[in-house]
Amino acid sequence: MKKIKPTGYVIHRGAVNGSPFVAIATLKTTNAKTGDMVQIWFLLENENPVRAVKNGTDALTICQGCPFASGNGCYVNVGQAPQGIWKGFHRGIYPDLFPGDYPAIFSGRKIRFGAYGNPTLLPIAKVKAIASVSNGWTGYFHDWKVNPMAKEYANYFMASTETEDSRRLADSLGYRSFHVSPVKPEKALECLSDSKGLTCARCKLCAGLSKMGKPSIWINPHGATKARAIKAAAN
Repeated sequence: MKKIKPTGYVIHRGAVNGSPFVAIATLKTTNAKTGDMVQIWFLLENENPVRAVKNGTDALTICQGCPFASGNGCYVNVGQAPQGIWKGFHRGIYPDLFPGDYPAIFSGRKIRFGAYGNPTLLPIAKVKAIASVSNGWTGYFHDWKVNPMAKEYANYFMASTETEDSRRLADSLGYRSFHVSPVKPEKALECLSDSKGLTCARCKLCAGLSKMGKPSIWINPHGATKARAIKAAAN
């Protein structure tokens, strides 16, 4: 019998605010915006993503610090990929992957840290190990105001901001930001997916301070949740 290759791996297990979660790296995607990137998802073990959004559990755990959580404007349709991956995890289709095996899986690949959830839930040592063998990455974190290791993660990830006050705070801390708002900051660069049609895999500008000297990025809220995102960004 031909052995079926895994479509993804569990790369970390942990707990956030007392809730167990898993980080799962999936190896293929149909996401036309990102292009060919490994996608890393952070999912609660004991609560499916749809219920977590409905109950507001996401905002207290894997999406801590995000004003768009709990149905307030997040563009991720949790009933699609996150729900499917969560179910796959519970069917046992994703084997554990350990750091010694990262080169075999991630070498030369482009990585999307945090296709759903804060990538700061992945220990910084694992972030460094994956990034070091990759061919570039993107990442965004919402808990930069409260995470004690925010300065280290900012070397890899963009500080997610929505209000002008949060954008200015991130700037004062020396972080590059990814600003979601209907108002474009003066010195920010519009997301090249929107302005030029580039995929994230080609652009790779959203890689925190590893792209020191590059501008922060701005994107106008869009999609089915645009109105809710604009409202959340205004608060």
